[in-house]
Amino acid sequence: MRHTRPARLAALAAAALVAVPLVLTAAPAQALSGTPVTDASYAFTAQIRVGVGDAMRSCTGALVDPSWIVTAASCFAANPAVSLEVTPGPPALRTVATIGRADLTATTGGHVTEVTDVVPRAGRDLVLARLATPATGIQTVAVATTPAAAGDTLKVAGYGRTKTQWVPDRLHVASFTTNTADATTLGITGATAADVICQGDSGGPVLREREGVLELVGVSSRSWQGGCYGVSAIETRNGAVAARTDGLTDGSRLAPGQRLASGDALASTAATVVMRTDGNLVVTAKAGNVLWQTNTAGNPGATALFGTDGNLVVRNAADTTTLWQSGTAAVRGSLVLQERGNLVVRDYPGNTVWTTGTAVRNDFDGSGRSDMVDWYDYSDGHDALHLFTGTDTGALATPRTAFATTADNWEASLMKRASGDYNGDGITDVGVLYGYTDGSVKLWTFLGRKDGSFAAPISSWSVPAGNWSFSQVRLHSGDFDGNGRDDLVAWYDHSDGHDVFYVLKGNRDATLAAPQLALNAKAGDLNAAEMKIVVADYNGDGRDDLAAMYGYANGDDKMFTWPALAGGTLASTATTGWVSPSAGAWAFNRLTFVNRYDNS
Repeated sequence: MRHTRPARLAALAAAALVAVPLVLTAAPAQALSGTPVTDASYAFTAQIRVGVGDAMRSCTGALVDPSWIVTAASCFAANPAVSLEVTPGPPALRTVATIGRADLTATTGGHVTEVTDVVPRAGRDLVLARLATPATGIQTVAVATTPAAAGDTLKVAGYGRTKTQWVPDRLHVASFTTNTADATTLGITGATAADVICQGDSGGPVLREREGVLELVGVSSRSWQGGCYGVSAIETRNGAVAARTDGLTDGSRLAPGQRLASGDALASTAATVVMRTDGNLVVTAKAGNVLWQTNTAGNPGATALFGTDGNLVVRNAADTTTLWQSGTAAVRGSLVLQERGNLVVRDYPGNTVWTTGTAVRNDFDGSGRSDMVDWYDYSDGHDALHLFTGTDTGALATPRTAFATTADNWEASLMKRASGDYNGDGITDVGVLYGYTDGSVKLWTFLGRKDGSFAAPISSWSVPAGNWSFSQVRLHSGDFDGNGRDDLVAWYDHSDGHDVFYVLKGNRDATLAAPQLALNAKAGDLNAAEMKIVVADYNGDGRDDLAAMYGYANGDDKMFTWPALAGGTLASTATTGWVSPSAGAWAFNRLTFVNRYDNS
């Protein structure tokens, strides 16, 4: 855990020691001085590397959910000696977490992944960090429901420098006692002179044993560092300050009675919920656009409370007035930001009783309801897109023209169409692959507008004649990388019998990037004519997967799923689901899927 000592800290260190305990990430990364860990009893502990090269700093954290670690805000603050402010969303610097390795020199075991989001908790040296890939198979640590009390015996874990070693690369554990507790912090002291928290242990788990099980009561924040390697021998104090974590949930949900303070956030794969400092509670797509809001701006300091009655309310700063409410009753329920970016209130059995509707598909006018669009090929040679808007009753309204072409400008028989929110603005767009008579192929996007119309098409990827055969392509849409923008996917049935699945990722301007290989099946493995494909998020991880019913020549039918991977590609091996009970039990040619199914 190495990085260069900032000059500012070196100049201020002597003065700081006589005032308050030092912030633990403000100097070269070090670790808690104590007993080395030699087993998996603290496997939930994470080493966190923020930045690269000489600018890298290291911290410690604790796995509280397969997708979330809790650590100190000072790990991610631009200058923790001045401010612990952290902006919700992706970390400013590349961040990598290693979980489940007591010995960091090991090359196997544990879980290594990047951090994709940080979710601060206002008023505390505390953030939740979201992992790019879940640390499945590693035991998480339970979060305490009550604070540590004076006299409680605690364990504190951390990586890095000890009293005598610069970089031991091993997890250490030391013993502490609780002295004081206030609303956000714990004051703790090492049980012996050998028990001390050193710089770089910021975010390390502070643990209490209850009925033989460790539970998280805090994370390391500041320390006097008496006896730490490199600290003046004059300093002998081994007291420290920890940020309280009792009652904390993961970074995508609130339990009854929990609150988002001003500046606090929740995060998922596709969206972020922020209680803005102006008092507005906002759901924002990862693409940057606002999907939903309470329209309570103008009330600085307001908070969002998920009450014990299951009602989500926005309260003014004095907590005397309700500015907005969901009007729900869900005792023992939860407020959850789903992976797709939908903020929902769930009752105790887990049923959704209220939603922001921010994961609605095929919303062509921004109403929060799904709509239907057709492409109509008129007999006089002109073409039009018609919009059938959804209504409160679920009935589809009378169609209206959303875009019209001039005569003989577009030929419907040369088009393959799909719909998706390709720029992530919350309005669904139409993607068209056009096969020209000269053999060239070009991709067009009709950008959806909030009034339900479409802008003039813009072109993106194209390929000259002789490269792609238009007749061998089938189109589908889905968000395969979970970034909040839909991608266009093409199943290409090559003439030599092998099949390839390409992803054309959506860009912020609604253009689509050049095809990226997502799946390559050798000749004879798959036959596009025998597949009926539906794209959806079948495993609930926030990324769309590809599933297909395959109709075999002998009359058998099987369901296959190719789960999407973190980078937007597909698993090379399909997962087998339902299988027809006997040959001919289902007639493949009589079946048509109706959910986002395209038979082009």
